[in-house]
Amino acid sequence: MSARLRGKEGRPPGLPCGENDAEDLLVLFLRGLRDAAGLSVELIHLQLPDMVGNKPKPAPSTLHRVLRGVGLKNHQGLVKALIEICVADPVEAAKAHRRARALLKKAWEQPGRAESDQGQGDDEDCTAHLAKLVHVHGQLLDTQAALGLALQAKEQAEAELDARSSSREEELAELRRRLLAVTGERDAALKYVQEVMQRIADLERMLTTVGPEPTSGRKAGPGQGTELISGVAHGADEVRVVREELLGLDPSGRRMAAVLGQSMERLLDGELTGRFRWEELSKSEKAMAGQLVGNLMRHDFRFDTRGPLDFRIAGVDVDLKVTSGSTWIIPREAQGRVCVLVHLDHRRGLWSLGVVRATEETLVSGANKDGKRNLSRAGREAIEWIHKDSRLPVNVLNRLPAADLQTILAQATGQGRVNELFRVAQCQSVTLPVLATVARQRDAAKRARDARRILAAEGILVLNHRNSDPEIARALGLPVPEKGTWVSVRLAPATEADRDSGRSVVLSGTRWRLAKPDDEVNPLPGH
Repeated sequence: MSARLRGKEGRPPGLPCGENDAEDLLVLFLRGLRDAAGLSVELIHLQLPDMVGNKPKPAPSTLHRVLRGVGLKNHQGLVKALIEICVADPVEAAKAHRRARALLKKAWEQPGRAESDQGQGDDEDCTAHLAKLVHVHGQLLDTQAALGLALQAKEQAEAELDARSSSREEELAELRRRLLAVTGERDAALKYVQEVMQRIADLERMLTTVGPEPTSGRKAGPGQGTELISGVAHGADEVRVVREELLGLDPSGRRMAAVLGQSMERLLDGELTGRFRWEELSKSEKAMAGQLVGNLMRHDFRFDTRGPLDFRIAGVDVDLKVTSGSTWIIPREAQGRVCVLVHLDHRRGLWSLGVVRATEETLVSGANKDGKRNLSRAGREAIEWIHKDSRLPVNVLNRLPAADLQTILAQATGQGRVNELFRVAQCQSVTLPVLATVARQRDAAKRARDARRILAAEGILVLNHRNSDPEIARALGLPVPEKGTWVSVRLAPATEADRDSGRSVVLSGTRWRLAKPDDEVNPLPGH
């Protein structure tokens, strides 16, 4: 800082710069008057008259210097004018004038400070100031260089980011194109497979119908005569025989429901696709449902497949037709024969199984170019139902609220998704295909075992079909898990009242009950 700015004896700004102590005291006295009046130097300058004493009104910069003490004793008129501006009370103003005159008198009487000391201080201040300026200038250059490097690095990073983003967008676009192409190829392949399977079935039926002529010299038409096939008579009794056989094989409908559930699971292929809704299937995939249901029925019920139609039930050749619409389409070779009909209502989660003979009375009159005919209203009324509007196997994912489902699928890992599934889908049966759909991994059962260990720390018990888990589920009033199913539930320590209610269970010597929403989290024993 220069001596000009620092004032007398190198004093910092703000301290009086008078030539002696009396002049400094006068500066402080006038400053006190200004502070008491609440006036700045600029406001005082505005109120000064054009002539101050016998001198013109000083400039603002001159006024600043004078009021710091630079040549103040030479501006007696300015001192007088300042007092008149700052002190409104005449009595106080008179006192201030007397005080100022006394200080001015002393200022003239006292000698000034040594100029040599001042010069030496100024030189030292200038040297220190120059050194500081050089240091600050060096720091400024370093800062500018660092800033330049930072800006350059920023530009490079932005360029790399833009390049990566562009490359990633191109990769995503290419992946989308490939996905569309593969999807089209898959649909075409499925359609081709369906056509081939239909051709094979037609050929098999043609081969089985080739044989020796009947003794009457002509083939017996469908439903004609009273010949016995494996001890069962043709005619109206065939529908009843098939119905009774199916009802005897599956009185409760559980086996058929399992067949339909497995068919859906295979079509959806949740482990690979993550799908769990019928609506997510393509048209060609839905068309495969009937073939898949037929294959699983043959395997589960061990039906004879050597006849001309889909299979034989109690010696009667029957054709299987599956629909999710309002009617069934009967092919030419099944007309006049007994048909086993399956109806799927995915919207309501229901299925039905019935038997009818496809005759002129039960089919519409018109046919398509392949000779296929729809079952008429009379035909639908003639169906002898075995199971009507039974419940389809429940996929717990279709029952969950959208928010819970989104929370599950938002987890980054398969284990995380399975853990979240057991957190939000408590007291419900979770099947292995559901686990596979959520985990998107082959060993979904291991994810359930790990979830049992992880969630125990949150008081959540994951039950399966092993050991005492089914008994625990019964004691708590939960769905009893069968093989390939799991049930989760959060528990809390039970009280005496809970013991009397019967809905509690003992784990490692401690009685537990179903937790309520406001119960605190209590880790299960061993965690």
